[in-house]
Amino acid sequence: MSRPRTGRRADGENKLGSPAWRASFERRLAARAYLARLTRWRSIDTGPPRFIDGNHGFYVHDGRRQLAWTLAAIDQARERIDFEVYLYEPDAVGTEVRDHLARAARRGVAVRLLVDAVGGANAGTGFFRPLLDAGGHVVEFNPVKPWRLRLSRFGLRHRWEPNQRDHRKLLVCDATVGWARQAAERGPEDDPPAAEAHGEASALAITGGRNVADHYLGLPLGQGQWRDCGVVLFGPAAVRLGEMFAAMWERADGDTPGDDGPVPTLSSPAVGELAVLPLDSQPGVMNLLQWSLSRLTSAVQEELRISCSYFIPSARFRRTLVSVARRRLPCKIVIPLHNDIPIVGAASRHFLGMLLKAGLQIHRYAAETLHEKTFIYDRSVTVIGSSNIDQRSFRLNYELSVIVLGESFAAPVVRWHEADLADSERYTLAEWRARSWWGRLTDWFWWLFRSQL
Repeated sequence: MSRPRTGRRADGENKLGSPAWRASFERRLAARAYLARLTRWRSIDTGPPRFIDGNHGFYVHDGRRQLAWTLAAIDQARERIDFEVYLYEPDAVGTEVRDHLARAARRGVAVRLLVDAVGGANAGTGFFRPLLDAGGHVVEFNPVKPWRLRLSRFGLRHRWEPNQRDHRKLLVCDATVGWARQAAERGPEDDPPAAEAHGEASALAITGGRNVADHYLGLPLGQGQWRDCGVVLFGPAAVRLGEMFAAMWERADGDTPGDDGPVPTLSSPAVGELAVLPLDSQPGVMNLLQWSLSRLTSAVQEELRISCSYFIPSARFRRTLVSVARRRLPCKIVIPLHNDIPIVGAASRHFLGMLLKAGLQIHRYAAETLHEKTFIYDRSVTVIGSSNIDQRSFRLNYELSVIVLGESFAAPVVRWHEADLADSERYTLAEWRARSWWGRLTDWFWWLFRSQL
């Protein structure tokens, strides 16, 4: 007898994070990635996206703790450090990170720093001179001034694409298995363990939404620190993230080897129980992260939580969110009360009525500047990274996120999301409708420029 046809698969097959769901998601994402490669004349693709088992990781709520883990990771590295960031400020935190990188280069570590030309404009070559003099390598991604494009004997290596920015935030370095296991015994609020001089090789990665600046990593919570996200990962997923950095390094600098010879390779055995899917995205008409977020949203069965600083979803993604509300599932979205880019806040506000009418909960974070990009599906699948829900992230920027399976990883993220809700103001449909005619006009006006925001 044939199985009765239903609108949805059996719970076991459809449940987020289950083996059947994971296999289906990977298969569909790989097909999507193949199509995306066909639309790019020069792709940074490093192979089909896949979940990688055997990792340990934790979410970092406080930027100062992320700085502590960043400096500890740099100090314990013995072979390779790859650092990629959008905004790099020459302030106290920026100077401290630079000096630690320089010390690593002096002890023989291969240090590569990739900084976006727009985000790192305040920290020029002069600021990075101590790192360069120590033997480190610093590359500016996509110079705004066309005469700063790198040259070869055959002319320009790259096209001039000033509107396409590297918005990714990533640190990858070698570590030891012993150091990783000591880290697994500690929490994100604890100090990093002491470095091991020798031991079986492993790898570490730190990613998320935080840049290198005082207001991301140096100021105390509640005293000027921007509310953002970070994740520390140990294991094979960090090796994969290292491959993604290498692809971006080649995209920015060309494939000519440096004078120091080939960069040491990374490797890692399993050091934990987490399954992680690293997902990079690049400018173009087919964005893998946007597809993944939409797919995950459609599969929600219990609840959806979103914290996003720049929230201008496409019409299709808005319809997907509305479908969650129509199934009477809790959907709690945290956005800034006062956006650090006011015109983005205006464009976002223009369409919130559609979501509020459907029953989605919109909360506006009031404690600090919100810059987070975190998504939690059914308390079991967490997406953390650099990408906002807007067309700049999905069409113009290079972005990087990780999809982490596991309720143990998601639990503290949910707790901090609840804390953010307590520090937020509920935005109602009545408030949205009560906007002045001038407010409605300016919201609509800036919404017209949503493709560039």
